[in-house]
Amino acid sequence: MKREFFAVGLLLALLALSLYNIRYIENKSQTLNSYIEKAEKHYLSGDRQGAAEDIEASLDIWLGWDSYSHVMLRHSEVDVITETYYELLKELEGKDTVTEASFGKLKEELSSITTKERITARSIL
Repeated sequence: MKREFFAVGLLLALLALSLYNIRYIENKSQTLNSYIEKAEKHYLSGDRQGAAEDIEASLDIWLGWDSYSHVMLRHSEVDVITETYYELLKELEGKDTVTEASFGKLKEELSSITTKERITARSIL
């Protein structure tokens, strides 16, 4: 009987840690998205330099999260998000017009990691 209680306790601990992890990822993604939205507003108001600075700040946070993200997230997703950051920075530092899709792509990539980490009936089965 002790083994069953231990097993149930272990499963509950894993569930609690999973829920904490999901919340942590959601909070981090919201922080990163807030910088991206701020950058988009700067760009639309004509402040290309301010937009680049906001994206660089968001990228610094993302890269600072590297030790966590490479353990807890899929490497392919981490690579895609990092590449998308650098593509957007390249566009902002260039002379061509940056489309809203460039900002949207980065926001979508970040939101996709939170969607994939959420617990659903499909992920359990």
